[in-house]
Amino acid sequence: MKLQPVVAGSFYPGNRQELKAALDSFGQAEPPRLAGEPLAFLLPHAGYLYSGEVAALGYRALASSFKTVVVAGPSHYLSFRGVSVFAGESVVTPLGELPVDVEAAEFLMKFDPRIAEILPAFAREHSVEVHLPMIQTYLPGAKVVPLVMGQGVKEAVEPLTRALLALSQKKSFLFVASSDLSHYPSYETAVKADRQFLDAVLTGDGKKVDGVDEKIMAQRYPDYHCTHCGREPVATLLRFAKEKGAGKIQLLNYRNSGDVTGDRSRVVGYGAVAFCQ
Repeated sequence: MKLQPVVAGSFYPGNRQELKAALDSFGQAEPPRLAGEPLAFLLPHAGYLYSGEVAALGYRALASSFKTVVVAGPSHYLSFRGVSVFAGESVVTPLGELPVDVEAAEFLMKFDPRIAEILPAFAREHSVEVHLPMIQTYLPGAKVVPLVMGQGVKEAVEPLTRALLALSQKKSFLFVASSDLSHYPSYETAVKADRQFLDAVLTGDGKKVDGVDEKIMAQRYPDYHCTHCGREPVATLLRFAKEKGAGKIQLLNYRNSGDVTGDRSRVVGYGAVAFCQ
């Protein structure tokens, strides 16, 4: 079974040559040097026009390749509890087929019944798909484990964190938590709130991140919908990184859609954060 693309041609170019050109354009700026051995990234998942350069920066900053990349994105359309894994042979992008690490996917599902193959979770979802062409381009030869996380700490975050920790005892992999930041406030509000949220993320303390999230939301900024849309993936990242001893947490880049379009009345924020040992 192969997972077909659903947002090619909208979130990123659906034509192979145009997609390659877009990915090549992200390689012009020199990526920052990572502070240690990378374990995980927080990277955005908007359309390439808006956040592609920020997301690509994480993959481009890697000094060495990974054989497996586990990408966890939030479910934007299907409400469900737990974690959905795609465990078919490959995912398809305009660049060709990207193989799935079936062994790793099956390990996660066997570890906890709340981690299962729920294919409708992928039917319209972009939060994982936008990362796949980047993995093909910047980590050639890597396999992927696509995960869409449903709602709930006990139902999704806790079982996936434990499963990833167990998997890390068997093989090395890069974990990517896919999330955008502020949704739809003014440019000034987004910059202020995103900086506060990212400062909390840089502490690596999940409780502090939750506290800052509550504090920001309590401000009731006009048109402010959330501090970040990937709540479960980010919570998993923070727990996983802490358990793995990621003592070097580094902000690689931040921008929002207003920096791209010039429209500062209603923006979405994007950040790239590296968690390293």
